[in-house]
Amino acid sequence: MRGSAILVCLAAVAAGVSTPRASKPVIAVAPVGDTPPGAIERLLSVLQETFSCEAVVAPAVSMPAAAYQRERCQYLSTAILDALAAAKRPEWERLLGVADADLYVPSLNFVFGEADSRRGVAIFSLARLRDADERLFQKRAATEAIHELGHTYGLSHCSNPHCVMWFSNTLSESDRKGLKFCAEHESELASNRRRLR
Repeated sequence: MRGSAILVCLAAVAAGVSTPRASKPVIAVAPVGDTPPGAIERLLSVLQETFSCEAVVAPAVSMPAAAYQRERCQYLSTAILDALAAAKRPEWERLLGVADADLYVPSLNFVFGEADSRRGVAIFSLARLRDADERLFQKRAATEAIHELGHTYGLSHCSNPHCVMWFSNTLSESDRKGLKFCAEHESELASNRRRLR
């Protein structure tokens, strides 16, 4: 390093200016509606480990009134994705919403969650995941969070029933698949995320 470059670095340090460093991508997690704050906090460490990211709590997002379907007593998940997309900040690689209300899309009786890869947002619900076993409940929440975030990175459903990207019709299927990506989806996830850099 030349003398002038050293002087510039020393001046920056003396002035309290930090030199740029590579930082991890940020996945923000937002409570939607009346979701308990504790449910958000418990997800952060597993998301950090799974996606090699910084996971942060985002400001709460109001449940859109237009999402509620009175005849079904459910909330349209696609309408919630619109609200999340409006709340997403440029510094967040992804924004994950966590609801505590029953979700649906028109073609299905219910959904555990939904994702939008183009806008980098996803939503999942705790409503159908609860169990007397708190650890099982937390595992289910983490499984659905990872699954929906996987979709935001362009991953499709998997034919391997033990991969987290398996499409779950029931809680027993969700419990079986667990938190891990199969080797193929792990590789695809890494490749797709590199393209975002």
